[in-house]
Amino acid sequence: MRKRFLTLMVLTLVAIVTMGVTAVNAKTLTIALQDELSDLDPGFGSTIAVNEKVINLIFDGLVEYGEGLELIPGVAKSWEISEDGTIYTFYLREGITFHNGQPLRAEDVKFTFERILDPDAGSGQRAKVQLIDRIEVIDQYTVRFYLQEPYSPFLLAMTFGIVPKDYVTEVGRDYFARNPIGSGPFKLTEWRSGDRVVLAANPDYYLGKPNLDTVVIRPISEPTVQAIELKSGGIDVATHLGVPQLEELSADSRFEVVSAPGTSLDFIGFMNTLPPYDNVDLRRVLYMATPFTQAVPSMYNNIGVRGYSWISPMLWPDDSEYMKAHALEYNPGEAKRLYEQLKAEGVVADDFVVDVWVASSSGPQLRLAEIMVTSLQQIGIRARTQVIEFGTLMDKMAAEETGVYFFGFGSDADPDFWLYRWFHSEGSLNFSKYADPDVDRWLDEARAVTDQEQRGELYKQVLRRALTEDYIHIPYAFLNDTLVYNKRVTGLRAGFPGHILLMSPIANVDVVE
Repeated sequence: MRKRFLTLMVLTLVAIVTMGVTAVNAKTLTIALQDELSDLDPGFGSTIAVNEKVINLIFDGLVEYGEGLELIPGVAKSWEISEDGTIYTFYLREGITFHNGQPLRAEDVKFTFERILDPDAGSGQRAKVQLIDRIEVIDQYTVRFYLQEPYSPFLLAMTFGIVPKDYVTEVGRDYFARNPIGSGPFKLTEWRSGDRVVLAANPDYYLGKPNLDTVVIRPISEPTVQAIELKSGGIDVATHLGVPQLEELSADSRFEVVSAPGTSLDFIGFMNTLPPYDNVDLRRVLYMATPFTQAVPSMYNNIGVRGYSWISPMLWPDDSEYMKAHALEYNPGEAKRLYEQLKAEGVVADDFVVDVWVASSSGPQLRLAEIMVTSLQQIGIRARTQVIEFGTLMDKMAAEETGVYFFGFGSDADPDFWLYRWFHSEGSLNFSKYADPDVDRWLDEARAVTDQEQRGELYKQVLRRALTEDYIHIPYAFLNDTLVYNKRVTGLRAGFPGHILLMSPIANVDVVE
């Protein structure tokens, strides 16, 4: 009896010591994001950048991003495309399970996309999949998509996270948005609004268990506070820092700063239905009167670079050399001369005032808007900034009330998603009401063409017409994708839109004490 008691005591001590070692050695990564999370349902919440970053840790898509934003197999181990480009057949990996233990099957894939397609559901991602005619389950691990017409960017839409049909049907959309279950490398364990979201490693992940045991996401909106938390050890990774914080942390040997050319663009738009902004020469005046090339480096130091096109140089088709060569240079004298000519011709009235609309929260956009107004005033053009809340700005743009507006967006890896929306006469983001029959035709053709080089040439024609002939927008800065992190973190990379790659086919982040 005494021997048995001693044996049990030794085993208990070993268990306690082992538990202590495990707790001490648990690897936790704490990341600060700019805003509070609101919705972790892939088909609905992913239109918000901070939601998307966390969604992509919890869910897997049929395809995933590889090096250089190449699309590679994810949940789908392979796929076939019909010769006419209207039928896509995906073959799923067997053995993948959701976080509740249920297998991921073709029915879940079908359900995922049908709920996004449902016009009554109100998904902001519906435009990316609206050309799907129907979805057919061939067997448990084979699913087939039939498109209404060829649509070359279709594969990119297959990066949406797959959701479990049975669970979502049982709990409903609203509950699922706050209590998601995916098949990704991490699973949600805690969500304290305004404080943190906690994710735990998925030990059954199809690529293997992640190096990290726990990921903590904290909403910290102020760049100064993110910097303070990074220096004090409250976070390991800062994702939203301003120029002063980046300069300070770059000089601190404890931290690593990684920056990659991003896909987010800041630009100026003109309302093509609001005279006199429908006049291309007035748009040229405003372009030449503003010192973009001189101002952007100081306004966007460490967080962005001068941009001339709608497509980031890191994406295809890269036409940056042509776009830069044909951009209008800062020439206040010529701007003044042309403006006086427009006044003489009656295009602009003597009492005309250029209203420059910009969101109060836009940072560098707001500062550049002020530079634009000052520059116009210096050559005798009456101008003023109209600084309003972002939501109000969106409403005014939709109502066609903003003659000149500062705006920005984050692009996808396929140019169609943003060129069609912004430049096609029926595009959902064509706030400027730009309409050019050639541009519409080129964009329609590019959707149907499967050859990437041929598509690229069509997109170049679109941008050369819209930006260097019609000047319907002035792209001026691409934002860098910049992360600053404690050097105990290894394997963290920048440059993947909508993602913080912690565990994927090309990444497995670790922390080293």
